[in-house]
Amino acid sequence: MAKQKVGRNDPCPCGSGKKYKKCCGIVDDLIEASDPFTRGNQLMTAVKVKLDEYFENAIKKIRKDAQTQFLRFSVNRTLPLEHESIFSDWLWFDLLTEDENTLAYHYLVENGYYIARSLSDTLGALSISFPSVYQVEEISDYYIRARDVFLDRPCDILLKEPWEGIDGDTDLLLFGRLVKIEDEGLFSGMVLAVDNKAGQKGFLLEHMEFIRHLLNETMINTLKFHGEMLYGVFDHTYNKTLVNFNDIRCCDIDEENRVRLLDNLTAGDEYERLYDSAGFTWFTPAGENRGYVRIMIGETELVTCADVLDDIRQLEETVTTLLPGKELQVISNRFLQAPPPADKNQLWFTIVKDQETERWLDTPMSELEGKSPRERLSEDGGREQLMAMLDRFLTTRENETEKELIEYFKERIS
Repeated sequence: MAKQKVGRNDPCPCGSGKKYKKCCGIVDDLIEASDPFTRGNQLMTAVKVKLDEYFENAIKKIRKDAQTQFLRFSVNRTLPLEHESIFSDWLWFDLLTEDENTLAYHYLVENGYYIARSLSDTLGALSISFPSVYQVEEISDYYIRARDVFLDRPCDILLKEPWEGIDGDTDLLLFGRLVKIEDEGLFSGMVLAVDNKAGQKGFLLEHMEFIRHLLNETMINTLKFHGEMLYGVFDHTYNKTLVNFNDIRCCDIDEENRVRLLDNLTAGDEYERLYDSAGFTWFTPAGENRGYVRIMIGETELVTCADVLDDIRQLEETVTTLLPGKELQVISNRFLQAPPPADKNQLWFTIVKDQETERWLDTPMSELEGKSPRERLSEDGGREQLMAMLDRFLTTRENETEKELIEYFKERIS
């Protein structure tokens, strides 16, 4: 069935609320006279304006929570103004609503028939796009020849003008959303760049592959539907900061396994025995660690916990070496959007209590004349003072979780 003809002064059928002549009616005239780069960007801008107008009220309700979700893996939890377009693109084209579709998909279904074909095609191209990282291989006057570092795909990226000041030997990594419009590849919104001088590409690949495996997803789906994770990892790459996974894993062990683990970890020089608490013997890698790292050996369970990727892999290698055939089950990870399994909740809480204890031990306190509990423990009468302080805290707490945490503090210093 042919589309009904719309008068120039009629309301635009796309749902914007504007007159047709000031909305979709001018799109074709606007883009015909433009060069490919300008035309593509005008089309993308027009699409985003329509989305912004159509979902104005809905976005007001979800924007704050959505931004918090977008930033939860980044180094800083404040969105830089220049990154606003990156967030907006993720909000429109990647964030899934309650029915497991995006806002852009809803707009395309509801209004795609009524908007200009050029806008409909552009909206479709944006809807299937995803953020990724591209390694620059060659720069010509109006194109960048690059390769998607995660998918190992070559691509040509159209430029508005020659990229001056950058030579062909520059090893750059570009974070952006590449969109195919009228057979040209263009970046939508802001593009972030980092030099690949200190293994940044390897860092990105290792971390995103680990996340992909953790989520049990394809790499394309990881990039498309978990773009906030890529943004967070790239932000750590840019700031040269390690990613904290807070990864907790476990497996069942028998008495033979338990003895073998205790004997090997105690006798070797790779791990240091720390303490016995909560029914476990706790070990950590010898030397200075880059975060919280533990192996816990109980009567029937082995538990590992590590923050950074190298330590997660080191613990996994240790378990595989000492207990061939044993596979560690992930019970918690910062990048998993699920609570621990119900039958592992107590293990998870034991780790949380130990982590909180470590923070408490290293926190300077006015009651201790500015010293930390760990410092006070090394002094005469320190243990007695800390136990008395914790007993006083207990009398003021009604929450059972807080009481259990304080009792664990006492167990650790007793």
